[in-house]
Amino acid sequence: MNARTAYAALLIAAGIVSAACAAKKPPPKEPEHTEIVADAGAEEPEPEPPAPKSLFERLGKQEGIAQFVDTFVKNLQADTKFNKRLATVKGAKLEKLKKDLVDQICVESGGPEEGAECKYEGRFMREALGAKNKLKEEEWTAMLLDLRTALEEHKIGDNEQQDLASALGKFRDDAVAAKKQ
Repeated sequence: MNARTAYAALLIAAGIVSAACAAKKPPPKEPEHTEIVADAGAEEPEPEPPAPKSLFERLGKQEGIAQFVDTFVKNLQADTKFNKRLATVKGAKLEKLKKDLVDQICVESGGPEEGAECKYEGRFMREALGAKNKLKEEEWTAMLLDLRTALEEHKIGDNEQQDLASALGKFRDDAVAAKKQ
């Protein structure tokens, strides 16, 4: 065999060997001994975010509402723009007014109506004030400012204040006398 033939045969043999080696899978390795846990690697599902709290809850429920309503009524009694309306409201009448305010805010803020909690039994604004006793615009504004002062004193947040103002704002037209033109 001449050198060229031997060299070509060697290259062909090397090619066949390398092709054969490349096609073969390496022998399997013995697996490492590890402890198997049934839920290993399983992802825990994301817990659902808690449901947002109602305005009633954010205001401190009925107890929290009663606290700021007490301050609110005191603010109204001290306010020269509003206190004339409350001059004769004393004793049992004053306590009923506070209870009605608490119950109304409780209901309007999404409080539960089960049992005695959050059940408004007072008169509607238009019935309570009648056509002749409607508030003047400045009385309504003073009332809202007195409420805001009470809420701030009890550290009720801005979002809750705005939500409460929105919930109670629907009574404005029943409470405030229309301006004469």
